[in-house]
Amino acid sequence: MSDPATPESAPLRWPLAPDNVVRSDGVERRANSRALTYWKQIAAPNRFPSAAQVTKESAADLWEYLFIVEIAPKPEQYRYVLAGGVLREALGRNPTGETVATALPGGMGTRTVFLQQAAVGLKGPVDDAGMWVRSDGAQILYRAMLLPLSDDQQTVSHLLGAFSFKLAAPPAA
Repeated sequence: MSDPATPESAPLRWPLAPDNVVRSDGVERRANSRALTYWKQIAAPNRFPSAAQVTKESAADLWEYLFIVEIAPKPEQYRYVLAGGVLREALGRNPTGETVATALPGGMGTRTVFLQQAAVGLKGPVDDAGMWVRSDGAQILYRAMLLPLSDDQQTVSHLLGAFSFKLAAPPAA
């Protein structure tokens, strides 16, 4: 007989992403929390969903918040293969096909690739928040969730991301 309180049967806890992503700094969290729930649902009964399981139909109204990054042998080669409308709006363009390291402004690409490497290495969700200034002077406060995808349940081939932001300062006049 198994005791649900014993460590052997306790659910896995991801070290860098709590189950309920709630903070008080005003940046939208619902997309990240919903993405984590979506990721767990489409993965079941496996540990990871595959990239093919992430569809507009299965994601429904979460779709515009999502992005997918293809993992490459070298982190500087990680690239966006899908960018939802929210990320495109924050960037002011569509980064699909671009490497993560070069797609994000102001050195954020290097930082983001580091966090993506953490999600790949940990094989678990990683929560991120930060700020950048767009080329038009708009200050963007963002929050992202990085979730590993795998076709073989061993190797992380892609990362599913959720992205939300708010404009902290408008574009320069």
